[in-house]
Amino acid sequence: MPKWSLVQRLLQVRLSTCLFITLCLIAVIQFFASYGYYKYEHLAQESLRHHLYVQHNPKLITKKSKPDCRYNDILQNSKSVHSWDIPRKFNDFLPNGIINGSYTPEDCTPLFSVAILVTYRNRQSQLDIFIPYMHSFLKKQNIHYKIYVIEQQDERLWNKGLLYNIGAKQAMLDKFPCLILHDVDLLPLDESNLYVCLKQPRHMSASIDKFRFVLIYKSLVGGVLAITSDQYKELNGFSNRFQGWGGEDDDFAGRISKHNLEILRFPPHMSSYTMLLHKQEHKNDDRHRIMEENEHNSQKDGLNSIRYRVSNIKTHRLFTMIKVRL
Repeated sequence: MPKWSLVQRLLQVRLSTCLFITLCLIAVIQFFASYGYYKYEHLAQESLRHHLYVQHNPKLITKKSKPDCRYNDILQNSKSVHSWDIPRKFNDFLPNGIINGSYTPEDCTPLFSVAILVTYRNRQSQLDIFIPYMHSFLKKQNIHYKIYVIEQQDERLWNKGLLYNIGAKQAMLDKFPCLILHDVDLLPLDESNLYVCLKQPRHMSASIDKFRFVLIYKSLVGGVLAITSDQYKELNGFSNRFQGWGGEDDDFAGRISKHNLEILRFPPHMSSYTMLLHKQEHKNDDRHRIMEENEHNSQKDGLNSIRYRVSNIKTHRLFTMIKVRL
C-alpha cells in the first residue's frame, strides 16, 4: 500500500507539472500572437509599380542616348541576406561611381532621385557598417541617390525630429523630390526592397529582426520612412519639441493622419531589416504630454520654426555630413 500511494503521488506531481508547463506555453503563445502583426495590411506585390512616385532630380544631368532604367526585376527579386551574414568590416568595398555620397547608374537613366537622411551622434561603429552596406545595396537598384548624415555635435539632449528637418531642408535645397528618413542602426535584407517613394508615405521597415519580424503597431512610422518632399512640406516636417528618445515618430504619424495621407507598406517578404546592436537609450518621459500639446500646434512647430547653427557641411566621398549645434 505505501508503494502504491508513492506512485500516486509521483503521478500527481507529474500531472500537475505537465499542466503547469502547458499553461505557461499557452500564455507565451498568446502573448506573442497578440504582440504585433505578422500579417499586416500591405500593397500587393503585382500592384507596386502603380504606386511608385516617379520623379527625378531636375539637377541630374543624363545622356539622352541612355535608355530608362528598369525596375521590374528588382521588385520581383527573391534574394535576401541573413542578418548573420552581414560583415562587420568592409575592407574590400569599392566606392566606384560615388561622389559626395551620391551615385547615378551608368548604363541607364534613373526614374527616381532619393535623398537618404541619417540622423547621428556618437555611433561611429554603426556608421562604419551602415555607409558601405547601404552603398553596396543601393548601387544595384538603378536609382539616383545621395546619403546625408546629420550629426548633432552639442551636448544637449538628442533631438531626432529637428535633425530630420535640417536634413530635409538641405535635401530639398538640392532639389531631391523624395526623402528617406533612416535610422543608422537598420539595414535592409531584401533585394526587392526598392528604395523609392510612393505616392503616399511609405513605412519601409515593417519587419525588423529585433521585433520578431512583426509590425509592432499599425501607425508605426519609425525606423525607415519614405515621403515626398512636397508631403514633408505639407506636414511642416517633424515637431522640434521632442528632446531625448521617443515620441517624435508617433507625433509625425499623427500629422500624416490629420492630412488624410495613408501609410503604405510593401509585403513582409520585401520589408525585412536587421538592427545593429546598441545600448537601449532612456525614453523621453515627457513624450506623451508633448504629443497631446502638439495636436493643434503642427503649423507653428516644425520645418518652419527650426533654430540651429550649422558648424560645417563637409563632403566625404561616401556621404555628405551636416554638422549642427542646436
